[in-house]
Amino acid sequence: MSTKTDLAKEIIAGIFPEYSKKRDFLFRSTEISEVIIETDEDSALFGKPKGRYVTVEADFPRFAFEKFDEEVLAAASEIGKMLPEAGNILAVGIGNSALTADSIGPLAAENLFAGEFSGRKLFSAAPGVSGKTGIEPSVFVSALAEKLSPAAVIIIDSLAAEEISHVCRSIQLCDCGIAPGSGFGKAAEEISEATLGIPVVAIGTPTVTRMGDSGFVAPNDIDFLASRAAKLIACAVNLAVFPGMGLDLIKGIII
Repeated sequence: MSTKTDLAKEIIAGIFPEYSKKRDFLFRSTEISEVIIETDEDSALFGKPKGRYVTVEADFPRFAFEKFDEEVLAAASEIGKMLPEAGNILAVGIGNSALTADSIGPLAAENLFAGEFSGRKLFSAAPGVSGKTGIEPSVFVSALAEKLSPAAVIIIDSLAAEEISHVCRSIQLCDCGIAPGSGFGKAAEEISEATLGIPVVAIGTPTVTRMGDSGFVAPNDIDFLASRAAKLIACAVNLAVFPGMGLDLIKGIII
């Protein structure tokens, strides 16, 4: 089992490249990969919960607007498949805004369109880290979900990768929730449908590569890359929750 990455596609490639429940396809020219983990045996083998993992390869963080619209549409389409068609959504950005490598969640949350549109409401929050608040993210999310009664929860977090080429490029989506901090060796209580009783979609992108058992390396331009990746994720979430807004309006406000 790989311990150096949160990306299901990297784990599969390293352990079982001929795995039958994976496929690669295109959204126009944007590369997308899908891995489905269905059995307890495969879950144990890969060290990942059972569920559907989709990775959208996004060039926007590194190459500006060359394919921005297409990549947001690709990610929004896949997020939409994991969300219920109706009902309010709670989106929570997990992480530490003061630490760039852990800031994807808070940065994305800043650009979510909290409020109501066409009969659907989006709640947005960024609880910070337990080291500053004393509150685990799972407790915060559970309390909000109980109070707000959303139809689903979206968790946005920073991840760790094995390949530097995936940093702030591979946007991973999954329908099985998340254990915050797992990529950094400090996993907290999971946030999932099993713990909340409603669908949980986890979204993240790697900000670091893992070196050995405890060391992490981030690119020199991680501040720039993380900011762009978070904006792309925010645009995709906004569009998935509020498709009637249209991409032009969404990106006009965020970008």
